[in-house]
Amino acid sequence: MAIAKMKKLTLLSEHHNKESILKSVQEMQSLEIIPLKGKLEDELFEEFDMSDAETSQSDRQATLQDIEYSHNFLKNYVERPGLIERLKAKREIFTLEALETHVEGAEIEELLEKVSAKEKQLNKMDEQLKELNQEESFLRKWRGLSFHPEEADSFRLMHVSVGSVDKEHAAPLVENFKENGKIYFDEIFRRSDEIAYLIILPKEEKHNFNQLTGQYSFRELDYPFDVLPEDALYKNLNAQKELKEEKQAVIKDLKKWKTEYRNLELAEEYYYNLSARETAHDLLVDSAHLFLLTGWVEEEKVSNLKANINQSVGEDAVAILTDDILMKEYEEVPVVLKNNKLVKPFEMITEMFSFPKYNGADPTPLMMPFFMIFFGMMSADLGYGLLLFGVTLFALKSFNIEGSAGNFIKFLHTLSYPTMAFGLFFGSFFGIELPIQVFSLQDDVLEIMALSVILGLIQLLYGLVLNGLLKSRQGQRASSYVDGYAWFLMLIGFILWTGGSLVLEMPLLSQIGIGLVALNALGILVVSAVSSSNKALGLGLGAYNLYGISGYVGDIVSYTRLMALGVASANIAMAFNMIIGFLPPIARFSVGILIIIALHTLNIALTFLSAYVHTSRLQYVEFFGKFYEGGGKPLTPLKALEKHVWMEDNN
Repeated sequence: MAIAKMKKLTLLSEHHNKESILKSVQEMQSLEIIPLKGKLEDELFEEFDMSDAETSQSDRQATLQDIEYSHNFLKNYVERPGLIERLKAKREIFTLEALETHVEGAEIEELLEKVSAKEKQLNKMDEQLKELNQEESFLRKWRGLSFHPEEADSFRLMHVSVGSVDKEHAAPLVENFKENGKIYFDEIFRRSDEIAYLIILPKEEKHNFNQLTGQYSFRELDYPFDVLPEDALYKNLNAQKELKEEKQAVIKDLKKWKTEYRNLELAEEYYYNLSARETAHDLLVDSAHLFLLTGWVEEEKVSNLKANINQSVGEDAVAILTDDILMKEYEEVPVVLKNNKLVKPFEMITEMFSFPKYNGADPTPLMMPFFMIFFGMMSADLGYGLLLFGVTLFALKSFNIEGSAGNFIKFLHTLSYPTMAFGLFFGSFFGIELPIQVFSLQDDVLEIMALSVILGLIQLLYGLVLNGLLKSRQGQRASSYVDGYAWFLMLIGFILWTGGSLVLEMPLLSQIGIGLVALNALGILVVSAVSSSNKALGLGLGAYNLYGISGYVGDIVSYTRLMALGVASANIAMAFNMIIGFLPPIARFSVGILIIIALHTLNIALTFLSAYVHTSRLQYVEFFGKFYEGGGKPLTPLKALEKHVWMEDNN
């Protein structure tokens, strides 16, 4: 189910064709190379070198890191198109050969040196500006000093000291100065945490003064300038201005480096591709004359891959064999999911959980209808659905959004349809009740809860049937009954039993339900015992399996969240509308419009996020838990980076 059929491809060619063939394989982006080291023991391969070859891989990686670093540096300065323009623009398409030709002509090593020189120049300027800022702060504090401290060194009778003290020590220090009576002091500046003084005293008092100031951590001024602080500050500010102008000139020049920026993007693509091919060298086996490569590829892409390789080196220069996948290889075979355009966006839900095994089933198309129904039921507002529809449609039509982001937009666009449908079903439009509705999210809560449980039961039963079908296909007949069909019939029995007793009051229907439950409960015990080599152990496992009925009760209750979130979202929207309705008419149609937009925006975000998270949880836990095991791995072919450009598709 929606899993691509794979082939095992083996390729043998002369050593000198290795790089050309790897380029062809990378260009097709469809072959996952299997590491052969340690797997080949046949005498046929004795002539091959199975040891790791010394390559320039580390050098390539270092160059790639330098390119990425330089690219990120220029990103801060180069003028680039705005976000809207970038979203509308289409990526360029290159072949590997065209990309290689462009990068080799771009002199990347010289470009990296140029970028590095500019970075060092800017860093040096920043350091100089930092020093000048610190210097400016110092000079602004001392700009009130009207003489140079060195001028006082020539005094014969008097000692002049200039310095500062912490604010908490200033008062006791000044008090000691006053008590001495021979010390003159004057305040130069006062800050929140520091006070500076000019102090004059007889030289014979210097010893006592030093003891006193040492007690209060007085700091002598270390003045490194030749001119007064006011003049030094003027020079400092001029130096800062010139340095800032010089820095702006460098930045202005960097803004024009669009060609260099683009060359670095292409170089990143090229060196990544080169590094990936060099990594592939370690996955194949090599000798002085021949090399051998093997890998997994989709069956439908084999012919194109062969044609591309034959075109690059010649059909006579390479031997290519393809084999069907053996059952013993199923655990190793990578998986490619293949779904139509409608289902494909939902593959992201499966991929986040786990890829299926090659001999398993892709649950994406099986899960998609339930995901849409559950998401729509939790969102359940025509206005919200129309808004999601319009925004996603505009994004898809107006912008060139590709890759995983494009799939996510398509995913949301698809979900807008059930959101609108359930909005009509429940008669809700931005929290306003419509005159036509099947159920009301305010008045019919119990009915909606019953609907939620019914939908949950349908999904659980469907999952159990799938369990039985899949395990039957894999030859696990006992397990298909015990884990799938038996529980399906038991749940049907419980439904008939409950419906016949409590709803329809039909004893016959109730008795049929009891019979189904009892018969299949006994069947689980018997089949578990018969299929096990240890009968007692098998019987115990069957009894333990029956204990799982409590888990089904919890699973069914989990589906009531469909009702809870749908009702909560609608009532929050209605409450917001009521709040605005209480405002006076003037406020309601002025500031009220802005408030209601903000409130509904918040509710929309919370509603869609909650619907996405809880719908995913119902698939992962309740639905997948009944039949899906996962455990597969995705195909990881030798491919190009495709971060800034697309490679030409030859498939």
